[in-house]
Amino acid sequence: MNSGWSGSVRTGLLIIMMMFFAGLALDIATLAAALAAFVLADRALYPLLRGQRAQRRAA
Repeated sequence: MNSGWSGSVRTGLLIIMMMFFAGLALDIATLAAALAAFVLADRALYPLLRGQRAQRRAA
């Protein structure tokens, strides 16, 4: 006999799993974006700071 609960329980578990993995993917994407922004900012600012240090040494 099928009471009808197995389908709804399976659907509920599927929804919970989808929400979990979507949240996990969002967390990973957020960390990756923050790391990429840090690397790009570092690459943009390092030559400027290095140039200022070179000017101070020359003075």
